[in-house]
Amino acid sequence: MRTSAPGRQTGRSLGATVSIAVITVLSLAPVGGSPALGATKHPKVVVATGGVTCTKITGSITYHPAVRHVGTSSETQVFSFKASHCTTTRSNVKRVAGGSVTAVLHRPTNSCVDLLSSEPSAGTGQWTPKTIHSTSATFSGYTPVTDSHGDAGFTLPNTGGTARVKGSFAGANHGATSRATIYINMTTTQFVAACKSAADLSRQSIISGVATFS
Repeated sequence: MRTSAPGRQTGRSLGATVSIAVITVLSLAPVGGSPALGATKHPKVVVATGGVTCTKITGSITYHPAVRHVGTSSETQVFSFKASHCTTTRSNVKRVAGGSVTAVLHRPTNSCVDLLSSEPSAGTGQWTPKTIHSTSATFSGYTPVTDSHGDAGFTLPNTGGTARVKGSFAGANHGATSRATIYINMTTTQFVAACKSAADLSRQSIISGVATFS
């Protein structure tokens, strides 16, 4: 009887070793395009259809540079607010926990009287959960308003103006029915007095409002 030399594998044992190795590799390989072991799986981001309305708005309006009774510098006005108490309509997204919106408009001067002039604005909204695609909106202008408590505010777009939305919650007409109304922590009289003060006006708090993108 012929025996194998020590340290050498027979054809049968070598074939068995190769088969085991192949089976091991196949068992570790991704199946059907699945991510490899340890790979990070990112949640799918969807563009929300239909519309969303948020009935609680808080935040701030900042002026760069500060508004003066008589100003001569060009100015950027920034609206930053948090939105909550949101509900969707005719949307593929059933739940929106909230959102954050930043809108910017530019003025020719930082003069107090220029705040009464309507200027176009553009804004971006980020939603929670983060699986909802962002919203980009433009408004042709705004109209000053006052609530039942006398607090001053703004409605976008301006009377007879237009709105347009890209991304989530653009509705069926590119966001044409989108609108927002916000109120600050001052009455119209207080606002005018602050605007004319020697200290200038650099920031206002947004205390309430409602926003709809659709």
